[in-house]
Amino acid sequence: MDEVLSALLRTAVLGRLDLLRNLATNADDPSRAALAYTEIPRLAEGWRELLSAHQPDQRGRCPECSGWFRARTFPCSVWTTAHTHLIAAAPLPTPAQNSR
Repeated sequence: MDEVLSALLRTAVLGRLDLLRNLATNADDPSRAALAYTEIPRLAEGWRELLSAHQPDQRGRCPECSGWFRARTFPCSVWTTAHTHLIAAAPLPTPAQNSR
């Protein structure tokens, strides 16, 4: 049963991300503005919650990524992925650039 729930969770989350990307890329300007108003705060809060769970402990290790046999030092892959996509990534193309 856990496999079924895991598959449903994965499908729902990835489907939502696909929908948001499609709307951000293809919707008209008022719809994209409404999308930004509602979804950016939700996504920012989600990132904050995820990053909070991956804060290093007093030994500089990520408590979520470290296992019994292997300690994962900070920054873990969650923090490096956040940096890549939130700080270092190039801006996404606008819909006008996509049509070229």
